[in-house]
Formats: sequence, structure tokens, C-alpha cells
Amino acid sequence: MPLTRPTRPLLRAVRAAFAAAGTAALGACAGAGAGGAPAYGPRPLVNDVVRLLDVSEPSPAYYRDRARLEVLGPELDAVLIGLIEDVGADEAVRANAIVLLADRRAPGSMDILRRQLAASASDAVRAAAARGLQNFLPDSSGARNALRAAAGDPAAVVRLVVLQRLDVEDAPLVRAILPREENAQVRTIAQQLLTLLEARGASLAMDERGDLRTTGPVDGPRIVFHATWADSVARLQAGALWVEMPRAQLVPLGQQVEVVAGIVPGFFDPTRSVVVYEADREIHMRDLRTGTTRAMGRGVAPRVVPFTEEFVFVREVLGARTVEGEGRVRIEYEVLRSSFSGEEPRVIGRLMATARTEVRGGASPVRWMVVGEARDGFMLRGPGITPFSLPGTMDQDAGRP
Repeated sequence: MPLTRPTRPLLRAVRAAFAAAGTAALGACAGAGAGGAPAYGPRPLVNDVVRLLDVSEPSPAYYRDRARLEVLGPELDAVLIGLIEDVGADEAVRANAIVLLADRRAPGSMDILRRQLAASASDAVRAAAARGLQNFLPDSSGARNALRAAAGDPAAVVRLVVLQRLDVEDAPLVRAILPREENAQVRTIAQQLLTLLEARGASLAMDERGDLRTTGPVDGPRIVFHATWADSVARLQAGALWVEMPRAQLVPLGQQVEVVAGIVPGFFDPTRSVVVYEADREIHMRDLRTGTTRAMGRGVAPRVVPFTEEFVFVREVLGARTVEGEGRVRIEYEVLRSSFSGEEPRVIGRLMATARTEVRGGASPVRWMVVGEARDGFMLRGPGITPFSLPGTMDQDAGRP
């Protein structure tokens, strides 16, 4: 239902009423006050907000009307909070109020969303709270932990929303919930997500034979790493890498493959017909349909760029290492980008990494860097490296030192 644009006198009256009530109105209990008036705002404003939010599927017209309302300040937040906490209000109104409140990032709104996600009896409200908490990622550990806790929500719709908002560090959580997930749609999405997270730098799980194996469909190819040497304390391994095809056919990839912290430097393209991998500190791309392999040159730590046909890897700038103190070495890398179609790798910037002898046996931290989510896209990140924003998802110069 369209929203009537408030007149300037009404706006002034609403702001004056809120100012008189004080900021305590933000925490006011839902329900009606004296004479049946809503306790969380003036009736004209509450009625307008309810009329706007009473939609099951927001349309372009809905967002146009919502934009007219958003000129309001804390008085709107008070009404939204009141509607969210009013268990007698319509589910769609409460869910849309949560999303609007989260979009505004109103003071205290994250705590309200966390509480609704954990305790609301409404599936729609909990799902909206999970969506809204995305507005506070990746900066807030509180929002991240609330979403992680909701991965076991009883409603499949909530679990689906949560899965879409998990990041590389959450791969072990996704792997843990997969075996007990009974909903086929949720299970499929979880498996697809885990496959993507592994390509972005998540550690692989060890199979019953002690090998590291990527996730994927039962009838699809898998990348398998078998260690021939290992330092269990530093979590360093070296060994053979191959693709295990359906019907147990094996496609060897490399014998001198280095793995740190369970992160195998290899992944498939979206069609699972091309595999990019590192062996002997060089990057290769093999077409599983034709059997041809292309060398991409010197480099380590290949990672997929999500939702594109491209990938990145890093190449040390020779002669640029700097000893910064006992047990600390600063290493400079070029970041290169290429595509599954085989275009020539191109340099898109540089990043710095600091290796420490007491961490992973002095291995470079680029070995365990991940493609993590940022507010406006994706970036290379990890302990010991300077964050690098990936061009195409952020400003191209944002990741350059």
C-alpha cells in the first residue's frame, strides 16, 4: 500500500513528540498506551509505517515509498523497534521492520537483531534478523557469532539465510552440519558453499585414508592430496596431488606440492572441468576434457575469485626480502590475475607478508591467506599479510600498498 508523504508540520510534530519522550522510547515495550495509542510512536507515524511494511514481497514501489519515510530520524527507529518487539504484530510487518532497521544501522539495532534471531518464535522474523545481521559484517564478531549459532536453527528457511552469510573461516562449521542436515535444499546449498570456501582458501578435511580431499558431488571429480612428508607440529606437508575422476580414474597433477595448515593449492572452475593448481611453486591449469596442461609461470597460493571466471595467485618479487629482526622476514609479492579461459596472467598490485620462524615453521603467510568477504566485495586477507582488495569487487587501487 503506498505511503502518504508526511507534511512538514507533521514531521515537526513527530520530531517534537519523540524529543519530549526522550531516547528511552527506543527501548519502549510494544503495545498500546493510554487511549489505545501505540506506546512506541505517534499514531499517524505508526499507521504509515505499518501500511508500508505490510507486504510479503517488496516491489520497486515499496522501496520508493520506503525512501520517503527514511528522511525521518530516531523517531522512525523507535517505531521500528516497537513493531519488531510486538509479538502481536503481523509477521511480514515485523520482518520488514527488521530489515529496514538493519539498513539504517540504528544504535542498538544489532543487539535487537541478535535477540530476535535467538529467541523469536517466528521463522520469518528469525530469517529477517539473519539477513539484517549481514549489514554488520564483516566488522562485528558479535554478528558473525550470532549467525554461526543460528546454523542449527529448526527452520530450513533460516538455515538457508545463515549459510549464504558465512565466510571462509566458517568452513569447519559447514562441514560439521552437512552430515546431519535433513533438508535436501539446505544440504545442496551447504555442499556448494563448502566447495567455494575450499577454493577460497579453507582447510580441507582428512578422509579415512589420511588424505586431504575436496568436497563435491559423489559422481563428480575431486582433488586429492597425499602427503609423503609432514611436520605435524608446524602443520607443513609435501606430497602428490591428483584428480580423482568418476569410476576411480586418477589424473596426476604434481609430485612436489606444498600444503600448509591443510590448505591445498588447487581448485576447480565452476564446471569442474578445469583445475588450477600449484606444483613445485609454479601455477598450472589443466583441462580435464582435453588432457592439456598450461603453465602459468612462477607463483604460489592460487585462489578463486568468487562469482567470476577468474582466479588470483601471488609471485614473490625476487631480491625484495627484508630481515626485520630475529625470526622475522618481510616478503613482497606481486598479485596476478587470470581466468579459466587461459588468458595471460596480469599483475594487479602488490601485497606484503611477514614470515615468522615460530609460526608454521617460517612458511610465508600467503600459504594460508583466504579470499574473504569485505564490505564492498572480496579481499585477500590473513594473519601476517596486508589486506588486498580484489579489483572488480572494489576500487582497483584499494589493495595497493
